[in-house]
Amino acid sequence: MCGRFSLATPMDQVAAMFGCEPLSDTTPFSPSWNVAPTALVPVMTQAKKDEEAQAPLAFNLMRWGFRPSWSKASHREPINARLETAHDKPMFRSAMEQRRGVVAADGWYEWMTTPRGKVPYYHQRLDGQMCLFAVIWDTWQGEESAQNSFALLTRAANPDCEAVHDRMPVLLTPQSLGPWLGEGTAPAKTPTSTVNKYPVSGDVNRTSIDHAGLTKPIPTLFDQEYGV
Repeated sequence: MCGRFSLATPMDQVAAMFGCEPLSDTTPFSPSWNVAPTALVPVMTQAKKDEEAQAPLAFNLMRWGFRPSWSKASHREPINARLETAHDKPMFRSAMEQRRGVVAADGWYEWMTTPRGKVPYYHQRLDGQMCLFAVIWDTWQGEESAQNSFALLTRAANPDCEAVHDRMPVLLTPQSLGPWLGEGTAPAKTPTSTVNKYPVSGDVNRTSIDHAGLTKPIPTLFDQEYGV
């Protein structure tokens, strides 16, 4: 499960990191420390392979909340899809085969269920690199315009994350971008000692709150009691 993430790194810098065509001037993306479902998010995709040239990477804004091309409009579109079963689900099967993408993020939030309620934790890479989430996407044609939408793929949490939640995003590396986008080959489970996590303010629960302080760690008695 992943229901929030942060993407405050300027998109032109992100594009340069991965040799990707940036967003156009007419489709800007403002830095956000509280990206929530239904938001328009930059998704990295790859054009079909050209025998004479390397297929280019490009960013396109897509709505977070998967709406397949054949579906009716709904307010309950899934934001996540399980890697283990997406190939078998009618909703996701075609996208897994043909429309794969990547969302770059600075980190993501997950909520730990505790006797005191749900506590948000921020997760980020220990090496300081950006998180690269594997996603699937589709295009839905409305009466007036088309809408691209996506879902984040998740898998069983590794030891870094499992104390907070039993699921985590499918994390790619720069080396696994090509196999994922080109052939749909997902990387092996994220190695231990890849992800750092810590509790953050419950302000992240409110989508109207969006500032850098949301990703700052806060001390809690819960950490001392449970050794997290």
